[in-house]
Amino acid sequence: MSVYSYKAVDSTGKVVKGTLQAQTDGEVSVQLSQLGYFPIYINKGKINISLKGKKTFLLGKHLIRKRIKKASSKSIIVFIRQFSTIVKAAVPIVEGLRVLSEQSEDKYLKQALIHIVQDIESGNKLSESMTKHPGIFSPLIVNTIMAGEVGGILDKVLLELADVLEEEQEIKTGVSSALRYPMIVIVILILALYVLSVAVLPNVVKIYVGKAVELPLPTQIMMFIGYSFTKYWHITILLLTAIFAAAKFLLNTPAGEWWLGNLKFKLPVFGKIYNKIVMLRFNSMLKLLYESGLPILRTLDIVKQTIGNVVLMKEIDIVKKDVSAGKGISSYILKSSLFPRLVGYMISIGERTGSLPEMLSAVCDYYTREVRVQLKNLTTLIEPIMTVSLAGVVVLMALSILLPMWNMISVMKRGM
Repeated sequence: MSVYSYKAVDSTGKVVKGTLQAQTDGEVSVQLSQLGYFPIYINKGKINISLKGKKTFLLGKHLIRKRIKKASSKSIIVFIRQFSTIVKAAVPIVEGLRVLSEQSEDKYLKQALIHIVQDIESGNKLSESMTKHPGIFSPLIVNTIMAGEVGGILDKVLLELADVLEEEQEIKTGVSSALRYPMIVIVILILALYVLSVAVLPNVVKIYVGKAVELPLPTQIMMFIGYSFTKYWHITILLLTAIFAAAKFLLNTPAGEWWLGNLKFKLPVFGKIYNKIVMLRFNSMLKLLYESGLPILRTLDIVKQTIGNVVLMKEIDIVKKDVSAGKGISSYILKSSLFPRLVGYMISIGERTGSLPEMLSAVCDYYTREVRVQLKNLTTLIEPIMTVSLAGVVVLMALSILLPMWNMISVMKRGM
């Protein structure tokens, strides 16, 4: 058990504060709902959980994880789908989990399921046991299952959860496939630059030594690259390592995360696709958790934790404030520059007509089609960028060799 502090609103609108003991913050949310409170925020105190020699330390809102093992996304999706079938068939959960642990090919998932079976046999709930394996089961999975347990609709939420996770995995696969061609081109360009600057150009430049021929800028650039790879390779490695470490450090600061979050929305070609992907994620998770019966503030909090962009997380915080003040979800979304007008409009209709899940489902269908079309055409969309980049590098390599020849011919003509 851990101690949680909370701030909530009671049925009269009065703000109340206090502490509760629970295994997860999701349980706190359920307890507050049973008390007739509408949670505004829930914070966890200190906790030290042992996970087979690996520890997780949580101080306030700061989480530091050490050597947490992770299962593959594919194995998690297969497990969720199989588990939903077992629950629907009314097979006892312990027996079903034991069978799935024996069948699982992912060793980390297998170990987690074995421990979960032991915890359930000791009297713990399924969702409580899953919280001990954060590298295997995300907050979205744990909280969705917890809501399914409380509402008695575990088989339904598991099936919908599998659909959401599967869609996420398909998008990741599509992005990876679309970026394969640009990455291959970039690697080939780097190899070409290396071969030209290290093996070819130094031999060509020897011809002009002592000929009073000034090396042009493109040639000097290529020679500098060659010297960096050969004579000064140790300095180059140190410099690149320092740049990488500094960039990683800066991007992990609040200002860096904010800058990167904004950049993702503004990138040419990729920005529009990224916006559609996060909108699909936002609406699909909101629909899943809303239908599972979780309180709306708790739902928005989970969506915020799993959205993966600090700029959008800030927008969701504003939405939560509006909801806690008695306004609808769409109140701020309709005014936000990050949320497309369509999203706010459909959510607004769903809130007014009491058909929010249906409206969210329609938005998800729309963005699913849009994302798939965009990913299918991504290679075509980035071809102009790749063509310009390739042409620039080829021109640089050609000029680095041809310009000294032209300069030498000019010097020879002047001497004749």
